Order: sequence, then structure tokens, then C-alpha cells
Amino acid sequence: MGSKQGNQALNKAIAVIDAIADGHRQLKDICDLLDLPKSTVHRILQGLIEARYIREVKGIGLVLGTKMIQLGIRAQQDMPLKEIAKPFLRALAEETKDTVHLGIKDEDEIFYLDKIPGERAIQLRSQVGDRLPMAATGVGKALMIDMPKMEWQRLIKKQQGVDLEAMLSRMEEYSKNDYSFDLEDNEDLVRCVAVPIRNKYNNIIAAISVTSIKEYMPDERMQALIPLMKSYSQKISEQLN
Repeated sequence: MGSKQGNQALNKAIAVIDAIADGHRQLKDICDLLDLPKSTVHRILQGLIEARYIREVKGIGLVLGTKMIQLGIRAQQDMPLKEIAKPFLRALAEETKDTVHLGIKDEDEIFYLDKIPGERAIQLRSQVGDRLPMAATGVGKALMIDMPKMEWQRLIKKQQGVDLEAMLSRMEEYSKNDYSFDLEDNEDLVRCVAVPIRNKYNNIIAAISVTSIKEYMPDERMQALIPLMKSYSQKISEQLN
């Protein structure tokens, strides 16, 4: 098998795993979604089931297998950032009474690595493992701070109905002062303050945010949270180095 054919086969297998991870449980659904012949998907599934990447559960259909769960646990162990940051995230959530997120860059999206719920009686939709467009979130904007302006433009343009110039001007401000805000950019009434976490080479490797609803996040409080969050971000950075 040539490398091109090998890559195609691998890409198809990954697409099948992704489809199952997204909740497509039946062979027909997966074929329709990926526009692949039934025989191809069936062959891929057999290989994945043999390797324990996929399981077939009676009455439910296809689900991720034990091998995937083991790999997920191993991937988390290979990410010491989450473990190092956890006590600081808990302390920050306790001090602010608000929900705290830890996010990393995953291509053009952010990936929520951790979430510590706050004490207030509000439900936020975000979940660990969620991916969101980078320019739509406070964490994402904090991760964008050191990027060139052209990259800001590209990521902002991916968002529907966003005033490019206004957002670029906000990014200039955030970049200068090393923090970012979500001013209901992604969800009505939801606001957050985010700051980047840097490694010993001063590269941004993650970001943390404190999130709440507008009622608890007036402009003055958002400004007041910046130095507090920077102190927590600094503590996490020191532990990483």
C-alpha cells in the first residue's frame, strides 16, 4: 500500500471514530454522514472492533471501546498542566464564587481541559472536552494575544456577524495588557475575564477564565479581576517550569 493510499485509509478510520464519538451509532448513519460505501465502513469497523477502539453494544449500537478510554486516560496523564493547575483553579473558583475554566489551543478552536463550577446558582453550558471557536470566547482571545494581526483577522472572520474592526481594536487592547474579556460574544448575558498561562520561554500554552452572568460581572468587577487572575496564572506558570 502506497503512502497516499495508507493516508486515505487512516483518514477514513479516523472519520469513522469521530462519527461514533459524535453519537452516530448505526452503520447506515455513518455511511450517510461520511458518504462512504457500506462495504468500506463495515471493513473499517471490523478492524476497529478487533483492536478494541470501537464496541458494539446491544440496543445502543456502536460506541467507543475500552482501548479509546485507556488512551484518553493516558493522554490526560501526559498533560500535567491539568493536574498542576487544578488546586489553583479550585482556589480561584472559591475566591470569586464563579466558574473557572482552563483551556488550550486546538487548531482554530479552544479545548476545555477543565472546569470548576462556581457557587452561584447559575448553569453554564460549557463542559470539559468541549471545543469552541477561538475568537468567540474569553479563553480563546487570551490564547490569541501573541498571534500576528493577520491571524487575528482570519480567526475573527470565521465568526458570523462580528464587527471585525471593533474586535481587532479589542484584541490590540488585550494584547497590550495580557488579558481578555468575553462580553456576551458567544452567549447572551455570559461574561468572562481570561488571562494566558505562559511557560518559561514566555510562550502562551493555555488560558484560564472566570465566567459568570452579566449581573455578577459588571465592567468594574471585570477590571478588578484582572490582577487577581494574573497572580493565579503566574503561580501556575511557576509550577510548570
